[in-house]
Amino acid sequence: MPRRNAVPYGYRRIDDAQGNYVTQLPVEPQASVVREIISRAAQGQAIAGILRELEARGVPAPRGGPRWSWTVVHDIARNPAYIGRPAGGADPDDLDRVHWTPLVPDQLFFTAQRALAPPPGGSPSRYQMVGLLLCALAPCRELLASYLPPVS
Repeated sequence: MPRRNAVPYGYRRIDDAQGNYVTQLPVEPQASVVREIISRAAQGQAIAGILRELEARGVPAPRGGPRWSWTVVHDIARNPAYIGRPAGGADPDDLDRVHWTPLVPDQLFFTAQRALAPPPGGSPSRYQMVGLLLCALAPCRELLASYLPPVS
């Protein structure tokens, strides 16, 4: 059962009369943003390109600000909650049961996972370091973007 603050972006928590978690339901327009992120990832679009597009359109980030971080977009694209399944640590006998309304079909989610996976032989730590570098350089993003080729 999710902790009190563990409801993923795009859902709202439903409690019973005693305040106990019952389920979570999609909330728009955030649920549409989740669908878009996962769909674009499945099409092979880079996380950086997805976040730039969200910011360009003025889509508020999960905490309400104008800036999306690489980590937030990546974590949304990788979160199994969006196919109605709990994140790691769930009971293996319970993984096939849908716990709440999925926002995307399984096939789309797993296509996104394959697209986001590091290439064979690639080091996950190398990709984590790139993410940290992007976060550190966030204030200079526009300047850096002018020197880089467009991301497709």
